[in-house]
Amino acid sequence: MRSRCPIDEAARRMRIGCAGLEDTLRVITSSAVELIPGAEHAGIALRSSGLGFDTRAATGHLPTALDVLQQESGEGPCVQSMRDGRTVLVADMRHEARWPAFASLANSAGAGSLLALCLFTDVVHGVLHVHSSRGGAFGARSVEVGTSLATHAALALIASSREEQLRTALASRDVIGQAKGMLMERFEVGSDEAFVLLRKLSQERNVPLRKIAGHVVETGR
Repeated sequence: MRSRCPIDEAARRMRIGCAGLEDTLRVITSSAVELIPGAEHAGIALRSSGLGFDTRAATGHLPTALDVLQQESGEGPCVQSMRDGRTVLVADMRHEARWPAFASLANSAGAGSLLALCLFTDVVHGVLHVHSSRGGAFGARSVEVGTSLATHAALALIASSREEQLRTALASRDVIGQAKGMLMERFEVGSDEAFVLLRKLSQERNVPLRKIAGHVVETGR
């Protein structure tokens, strides 16, 4: 029986071995450290709005520290990767001239080289970034493997996000259904009237319908 390709095996774990988004992110970063030549640590800059991002699933302190530096300065390889939708390689942080202030601080924090791999399908979802304490740690093979892994990671990320959204939507529907049932029994009204009551409370208090329904279920009123 033919053994699985390491990239294919990592993709399989991303698809079926994860219970949610956080699990998927952790599989992505652990696979990056395992498979990308030269990688010592990895993290994911998950896009929030504009070029803003949240640090997720870091395998050590360095990815988080460098993300903080980039968020504070508004520049760096992850910001550039998200802006351009492409891979950004920092061969040697000591001689990096594109973002001199960031590079100096990153080198002081222990970063010798960095590879930022854009995670995108039809839109940019974030950046998978891998780090080494050595300069020149990432070569052509690192970029090749990293690009392939990032492609699978982007697909797994969007699938996991959609699944989580679906679970949240189903949970919200269940809570709203419970709240409607309680109001129907208390006020002797039908399903439509109970829903109108919930929606009116939501609008009056400027609180999402799901939260209003949750309050009704939790407090009984």
